[in-house]
Amino acid sequence: MSEEIKGLIIKELETSKEVILKTAAENAKAEAAKMLDLAEKKIAEVKGLPADVDGEAISKLAKDFKAMVDDWAEMEKLVKAGRFTSNNTEGKTFHESFADATKEAADKLAGLKKGDRIMLDLKDMTFGNSFTTAGASVTYVKPGIIELAKRKLHIRELLQGGGMGAKSTFDFVKEITGTGSIANANEGTQKAQIGLKLQEASVYAEWVAGFLKISRNMLDDVEGMTTFLQSRLPELLLRAEDAQILNGSGIRPNLLGLQSVGNYTAYSSATTAVNRAEMLVYAVSQLESLDREANGILLHPADWYTLWLYKGSTSGDYTLPVNLVERVNGRMFIAGVEVFKSTAQDQSLFLVGDWTMGANFVTREPARVEFFYEDGTNVQSNQVTVRIEERVALPVYGSDYFILGDFAPVS
Repeated sequence: MSEEIKGLIIKELETSKEVILKTAAENAKAEAAKMLDLAEKKIAEVKGLPADVDGEAISKLAKDFKAMVDDWAEMEKLVKAGRFTSNNTEGKTFHESFADATKEAADKLAGLKKGDRIMLDLKDMTFGNSFTTAGASVTYVKPGIIELAKRKLHIRELLQGGGMGAKSTFDFVKEITGTGSIANANEGTQKAQIGLKLQEASVYAEWVAGFLKISRNMLDDVEGMTTFLQSRLPELLLRAEDAQILNGSGIRPNLLGLQSVGNYTAYSSATTAVNRAEMLVYAVSQLESLDREANGILLHPADWYTLWLYKGSTSGDYTLPVNLVERVNGRMFIAGVEVFKSTAQDQSLFLVGDWTMGANFVTREPARVEFFYEDGTNVQSNQVTVRIEERVALPVYGSDYFILGDFAPVS
């Protein structure tokens, strides 16, 4: 008898014993005991076969083994372990796949002669914690490329967008502090004169761009490479946007960010806040005292969750300050203003703003990803240049639309 076939049968019998022992349901114990007894007998029988056993004995063994496989298939209905499914699709365990392969090869096994070799094709087998066969190799690879994490919230999502036409600057007119004031006047007397002052302003549309070079082989051979680049590069572009929208220096080609000097009012309060929630309420109050509408607070996720985990000073329970903080379906509101979290924000800083009216993120040239086969020495080196770029502007309409503060004084 082929030692390979003999070893394979013994291995499957031993493995099935372990599965039955570990996974038999309570109402299947009696049936499991029978199957274990039968498996023990078959193991002893197979081990006792001489190397030069005749064809008739092998044929009988094959038929008995096929019958046992049929019994195991019924047993599998009661035994739930060893089954691992992914994305709600039903797969086969090693044991199920082996049983199916043995059934398909039953005729060949029945006619097995000394010196023959049979390959069993294990089909539709899933991998996971049920796969216990040592030395097995995974031949299926998850398609596409697994990307690094994407930022959950990009700052452009908080601002109003828009276009700017075929110009290099975005121009606007804003009112600045004037003179005089309207007042009551007696009949026949000089009325109060007021002076409204308007100021023209403009910001440049700046390029945000980058490129990389990859080999033609990588682009052609790695499944999903093009899709990956068209997904990953925009994410990197959005991260560059975040840095510019919040902290751009304003020195060309940089935008002047919301948290750069001249575009915000520093947090201040006559009353000392005892916790972070109070500090944010005072910041909302400060903004609305400037007659601006607070409609968003931006925090780093670590600071957001510090608020979420606020503990009462005496009880030690996780109790957010009553009437100050509200949690709704995983969202947080302080004094009725939603608190957003993004890793684009620096930890410990907070930005309370009138995001709707205070600024716009304006597009001159929309983002695009382009592939160039003929660039530099690409032809000689068999490379491809991949470029992503956009042209954008960030007009901020005054320093009184945003309040910037630091949690550092309070815990």
